[in-house]
Amino acid sequence: MSLSADFARSLLAGFGDAYPHLLRVAQRSTGCRDAARDLVHDAWLRLAEQELGAVQPAAGEEQAPRDAAAYLATLARHLALDHRRRDRLLADYLRDAAAIRQAAPPHVPDTAEHLMYRQALAALEQALAGLPERARAAFVDHHVHGEPQADIARRRGVALNTIERDLMQARACIEDALHRWHGTTPGAARHAAGRRRSLTALLGVAGLGGAGLLAWRQWGAYQADAVQWQAALESGRGQLTRHTLPDGSVLQLDAESRADVRLLGGSRRVGLLEGAAFFAVARDEERPFVVQAGAVRITVLGTRFGVERVPLRDEVLVQVESGRVRVEPGAGGPARELGAGEALRVHSGGRTESVSLRGDAAPWRQGEIVLADATLGEALQRLARYAPRAVTASTQAARLPVSGRIRIAQAGEWLAALPLALPVRLLRRADGSVHIESL
Repeated sequence: MSLSADFARSLLAGFGDAYPHLLRVAQRSTGCRDAARDLVHDAWLRLAEQELGAVQPAAGEEQAPRDAAAYLATLARHLALDHRRRDRLLADYLRDAAAIRQAAPPHVPDTAEHLMYRQALAALEQALAGLPERARAAFVDHHVHGEPQADIARRRGVALNTIERDLMQARACIEDALHRWHGTTPGAARHAAGRRRSLTALLGVAGLGGAGLLAWRQWGAYQADAVQWQAALESGRGQLTRHTLPDGSVLQLDAESRADVRLLGGSRRVGLLEGAAFFAVARDEERPFVVQAGAVRITVLGTRFGVERVPLRDEVLVQVESGRVRVEPGAGGPARELGAGEALRVHSGGRTESVSLRGDAAPWRQGEIVLADATLGEALQRLARYAPRAVTASTQAARLPVSGRIRIAQAGEWLAALPLALPVRLLRRADGSVHIESL
């Protein structure tokens, strides 16, 4: 879609009146009201991008649509067709992936192997239970978790040779237990290196290798942690992107935002590295959806919510449109649950503050920025994601308080009107950038 700025501006002017009709058109095409809302919002964003880009009209191009409502309805239908086409491609991909997995299934222990593992592990656990607490903990920390002996000694406040003796005692006890399980007889006294080699061999016979003691339990953990799909997503300045994930969830990125996505066997994880994102999560009770934004963790099963990182304040804003989310602020702060229409601001250090949700969650999807108890510096930083030219402010001007709503497509008009509301002046540079100074 390539339109002139005037053409896009005319369509945007009539978008509000046409919104209910567009929503009905998109819902008839998709069969889902939530998907229809996303498509209509996507149509608005595309038009806003055209208007922000200030595209010059081509020769002979009309400056305004003759019937804006009809043009917008056609645009909504085309987006719905694209949506269905993407869904079909995704379904084909998932079906092919499932067929490949079925044709070449991973190795799973059969019944006899499983029973052997359980018997060996029972012998090992019984032997570990009979050890002194420090020797048992040292063996698990070193052989299961891979912690170096020196770190264990330092953490427990004992000498390194004390931990070495504990490990020798544990190995001897476990080797004897494995010999009894395997029906063999331990040889005469052997030096430590020989005992370690014997223990490794016995663990190998048990099918456990040297990587851990609880292999049959770790099989389930391996499946839960195995990455099934991953991607690094990002959006540029003035660009809002929409991504449909293989599980059916939808992730929308605000401008200049970055996220890492990993779909695992037992969970779905997104790291919001920068900017803001909105999530429409497909419900899957066996795989919770977890968003990590700095130290803040948000967990859901199926819902629609927005998350935004606010760098100037080192805060994270969580806004829930529907469903419920669990927010863990980190730094020892208590977890909070949010429902539809609720929002939470998580400050650095784990302190939380309930805030009012003015309108829809993640209003940038509708082309708006909502400022509440903000400073001019924060507003400019937010607008910088969309502005084609740099806008800066002096230290004193950046501290001035601002509130209200800014239409992203009308950011230039908002900027030009600032001297009427604040004691500032605008200095326009030759390269098109703007600097704001206080009076």
